[in-house]
Amino acid sequence: MATVLAALVRYQLGVPHAATVYLLAVVAVGMGYGSWMAVTTSLASFLLYDFFFIRPVYTFSVAAPEEWLDLLLFLVVAIAIGRLSALQLERRREAELRSAEARAMFAMIRDIATATTALEAAPLLAYRLSREGEMARVWVGLGTSISEERVVADSQPGEPRPSVASRWTLHSSSADGQPSWAKVRETFVVRPRDHPDGREPRLRQPHDDDPQTILRVPIAVGGEVMGSLWATRPHAAPFPGRSHTRLVAAAADQLGQSLVRDRLAAEATASEVARQGDTLKSALLESVSHDLRTPLAAIRAAAGNLMDPDVVVTPEEERAAAHSIDLEAQRLSRLVRNMLDLGRIEGGALRPSLELYDLADLVDPVVERLRPALAPSEVKVAIPADLPAVQVDGMFVDQILTNLLENAVRYAPDKLIRVSARAVGDRVLLMVEDAGPGVPATALPHLFERFYRAPRGQGSRSEGGSGIGLAVVRGLAQAMGGSAEARPSTLGGLAVVVRLPIERTPGAPVEQDAVEDAGGPVSEENT
Repeated sequence: MATVLAALVRYQLGVPHAATVYLLAVVAVGMGYGSWMAVTTSLASFLLYDFFFIRPVYTFSVAAPEEWLDLLLFLVVAIAIGRLSALQLERRREAELRSAEARAMFAMIRDIATATTALEAAPLLAYRLSREGEMARVWVGLGTSISEERVVADSQPGEPRPSVASRWTLHSSSADGQPSWAKVRETFVVRPRDHPDGREPRLRQPHDDDPQTILRVPIAVGGEVMGSLWATRPHAAPFPGRSHTRLVAAAADQLGQSLVRDRLAAEATASEVARQGDTLKSALLESVSHDLRTPLAAIRAAAGNLMDPDVVVTPEEERAAAHSIDLEAQRLSRLVRNMLDLGRIEGGALRPSLELYDLADLVDPVVERLRPALAPSEVKVAIPADLPAVQVDGMFVDQILTNLLENAVRYAPDKLIRVSARAVGDRVLLMVEDAGPGVPATALPHLFERFYRAPRGQGSRSEGGSGIGLAVVRGLAQAMGGSAEARPSTLGGLAVVVRLPIERTPGAPVEQDAVEDAGGPVSEENT
């Protein structure tokens, strides 16, 4: 085509020197096919121009010496332009390879970063490497040595893996600072039992009869080998170039860093669990030490007075001392029971025995039993007669109400305590509220956490409890299918609402409006 165009330029337009037309062909070939094709095109252009346009024409001889100079200058210029054109092609291809490599590395880093653990990211990494790295197969093995490796990801799961006795191993760097591949051939010993003639052991070299090239990239961080990234390529395929080599090296490095992060996270979690365990033990001892000492001190004081021969005790005082010992023993028993129940709640070992009860039959005995301990606080009970029966464990409700009343009298001594209830939807709301100083709003969401003791308002003379009672209340309520929450009381103090399930006809809908109304406080007018 360049020759035809040169002929038109010379014979139709009358331009005597049309050799520059061939430079278009050299540039086109150089940009499309590379350096060697550009040089070949330059030589072909030199010969064609000599054959068709240099006298004598249709021969390769040159009559005039100045024509030789023009031809040689044309050849040099054509070769230089061809090389420059080919260089642009090489740069474009290198830019495309770098762009594809950057996209693949970003995708791999994203897979590892978004995965929960390295083991979760390994299958994604193997699949992506097999596609982006043009590998026939990729798998990941973890272990300190090749013989101990455990395969955790494979782009072709279920297929038998090839022998790795003969393989190419990637070294971290070479003389030019780039990762390099080295051929590895493992020799192995053939024992006499492997041969029927019982010959002496000898060394055997592996054969390269496998149609695939085996590649291994060690997964190592800080000199510690944690596994290998394996890949296969057909022998007919080209060996991995620098781009694919950098890709598999980066994948192995990122996977190793992810494994280290997982190990550090596991160690940090174990350390945090141990720390929290120690904190829990310390909190438990600190929380219960005061509550344990108080009833024990009262019991010992009353018992000491009864046993002292120098102290004259009247029958009335003796009965009062025995009554005090009994009350303190009951208090101690409840504290121990709360601790045991808290352990059962934490371990998920609570098994309620649900039966139908009239809530008043459960509330009244508890209030009457605790009136001496609640004095001088006034306790009012407002349980409507038409309240539906609740499906609960009677012992659990007894303990819930006991803990709530003791909590109320501890933080609001000499104040009014009110126990009320009402039905809302498929629940009965049991509320215990006091007229004490109340609890800050920021502390309300934490009241049911174990060992949490909220700061009380001004005017409270209590030193606080162990932080167990309300946690047990919530655990017992949830075990029966209910719930517990705290809110400010209409009396000015704290109100604790326990939702208890009632017997409901199967398939009966829950009244949504009533459930939403359950969030408001229960007043004497409501009950």
